[in-house]
Amino acid sequence: MTRTTRRGVLAAGAAALGLAATPASAAAPGRFARRTVLVTGATSGIGRATAAAFAAEGARVMFCGRRAALGAEVEREIRASGGEAVFHRADVRDESDVRGLVDACVRRYGRIDVAVNNAGIETPRAAPLHEQSAADFDRVWHTNARGVFLSMKYELPHMLRQRGGVIVNTASISAEVGFATIAPYNASKHAVASLTKVAALEYADENIRVNALAPGAVDTPMLRRAAEAFGMTYEQIAAEYPIKRIVRPDEIARVILWLASADASAVVGTDVDASGGYLTA
Repeated sequence: MTRTTRRGVLAAGAAALGLAATPASAAAPGRFARRTVLVTGATSGIGRATAAAFAAEGARVMFCGRRAALGAEVEREIRASGGEAVFHRADVRDESDVRGLVDACVRRYGRIDVAVNNAGIETPRAAPLHEQSAADFDRVWHTNARGVFLSMKYELPHMLRQRGGVIVNTASISAEVGFATIAPYNASKHAVASLTKVAALEYADENIRVNALAPGAVDTPMLRRAAEAFGMTYEQIAAEYPIKRIVRPDEIARVILWLASADASAVVGTDVDASGGYLTA
């Protein structure tokens, strides 16, 4: 298969996943060739787009999620596009699952060059803090904050042994500002940003870069559920952003790929604003 043909096949696969093809000016074909990438929470939304984008650029991708049927579907679609991807069922709330996921990735591919800790859930219902249940807080915290902690806890030893690596954690604009009625989610994403900064400081001199990114409204199943819970339309949500539209998952995936690339070699310990201007306004 020629390079031109391969690029065409991968582009077609990206289109099948609902992803826009990455412009040539934004990405060099194959820049992650022979690199191993681990992505958590990749059965839908940002994680799914990210797994497909890395595979389209030559990476060997292992990804997880709790829904086995969706995981198998994503794996088939990436492979049909000419990419390399393996789904491993894991719940990031479960320490043994996280350890098993990381170990499975290293057994199969020998290393982890990039880890994207993306798994996350929203606050189940919009309500003031005193009406939020402890059970809902724990559920959100265990997935969004503890899940990132556990993922890094088991990814970092392998990166230390191989003397380098990149970690990208999915935070949120909720890591930078407060939003009424979603206290569990807001607190969890502040924790992700904090964990990112701590890990960045602890491992920067070990050739391990750790960063986060802060998406705003992204066209994902989570946003659709949140819009319904708040009784808002996409048009109303988009009106709150300077770009006046909802960001696509593939746009966030490209930010993640940039953070994972050598082009971002000087970026350490930050939470990159990928909100479409919300945090600037």
